[in-house]
Amino acid sequence: MTASTELATWLLDQLVERGLTDAVLCPGSRNAPLSFALAADERVTLHTRIDERTAGFLALGLARASRRPVAVVTTSGTAAANLHPAVLEAAHAGVPLVAVTADRPARLRGTGANQTTDQVRLFGDAASFA
Repeated sequence: MTASTELATWLLDQLVERGLTDAVLCPGSRNAPLSFALAADERVTLHTRIDERTAGFLALGLARASRRPVAVVTTSGTAAANLHPAVLEAAHAGVPLVAVTADRPARLRGTGANQTTDQVRLFGDAASFA
């Protein structure tokens, strides 16, 4: 098992332990280990979308209806930025939305290459670790 696979499995276990039963996935190469872990885990109902903004609002709706945390999983850069409206709505409404974005290593941020947006504090005060 690779380090990325181990980390993805550990993260998923932590989310499930905290009540997660649904996840919305926007698959990409950077989040592949978590994508495979989600697809293989029978504890989680997986919803796949190709549009991040739609995925964010689907996750928000699922979390609001179930009153349980729902993860929305994306790749890096502008993919993560497209979650911002749903993250804001979740924060204002107290809905347990979990944004899991596959950021690049710090040394690759801001290099001008595609999808290298700095994601640190991307959601500002709307993101919390409660």
